[in-house]
Amino acid sequence: MKDGFKILIFLSIIFTGCSSDPLDVDVSDIEFSMEFERFEQKMFEVKSEKEMFELNQELIEIGGELYEFYVYEMLRSGSVYDDSVGVYLYYFVTDSVMRMAYEDINSEFRNFEMEEELIEDMFKHLKYHLPDAPLPERLITYNSAFNYGVISTIDQIGLGLEMYLGPYNRIIKELGFPIYMKEKMEREYLPVDVAHSWLITNVLDDPGETFLSNMIYYGKLMYLTDAMMPDQPDHLKVRYTEEEYDFALASEDDVWLFIMDMNWVYSTDMKVQLRFFEEAPTTVGIDGSPGRLGQFMGWQMVKQYMEKNEDATVADMLAEKNEAKFLKIYKPDNE
Repeated sequence: MKDGFKILIFLSIIFTGCSSDPLDVDVSDIEFSMEFERFEQKMFEVKSEKEMFELNQELIEIGGELYEFYVYEMLRSGSVYDDSVGVYLYYFVTDSVMRMAYEDINSEFRNFEMEEELIEDMFKHLKYHLPDAPLPERLITYNSAFNYGVISTIDQIGLGLEMYLGPYNRIIKELGFPIYMKEKMEREYLPVDVAHSWLITNVLDDPGETFLSNMIYYGKLMYLTDAMMPDQPDHLKVRYTEEEYDFALASEDDVWLFIMDMNWVYSTDMKVQLRFFEEAPTTVGIDGSPGRLGQFMGWQMVKQYMEKNEDATVADMLAEKNEAKFLKIYKPDNE
């Protein structure tokens, strides 16, 4: 009986040791909740200009600065405080194409509970790792007229649901978005876009001027995203398809050698940085590659830093400003 007890203890130690992922954490005791408002449902159910004017007052109270930006910048309908705003907004919701978009939004996102649960869970994870980080009070969905996916203010998140209807949606397939962008206008990319928007606006410092600074900046962004949604597939966290992610993994070492041969690690050349960090169908100069390889490689750099510094917390990583500490650890290896 004693031997059996020893075996059980030994196995318990083994399995406990195997669960070593620092991002695999229990957030069940983390207290956090946020509001979700469906502005598109309120707006597209209005029956007159007068009703729209009255609704506008309500939406100002709820949406504040975010709603002002939505009406002025996205819809180009002027100030929410203008006496004619009800007319302009009613024109928007009665436009035939916008009504088609609303029908499609209602069909695809009538049940938004899965996203609500995932987004709240994401921010519980963020609070677990960064207890002092800003957290949103509310997420507002709307029809942005195909102008914006996700934006964040200091306390709210705005989400244009029509931007996630899929590349084969009857409206999106007729619009002039590049193919590589349409491929990512899928519902599965919505949560990661929410995470990225919030982190860039409210958590991360601005990137530095060098290629390496941008690698570390985006590496921290991706690592924080990983911390917020550890159970989601890795390719989604970097906004890749599975095929793009596999290419990035397989070519990482070769691309890093190319970057070092070109002496770009400390380069401040904006053209080089645009090639490796900005949205594009491919990383120019790397045949068959997806765009933003510099972001992906930055993520791998930060992951290796965290693996080598097992006692470092997510907060420690975020606060680390010594770029050399990340660089000296980075040893890419084609998989």
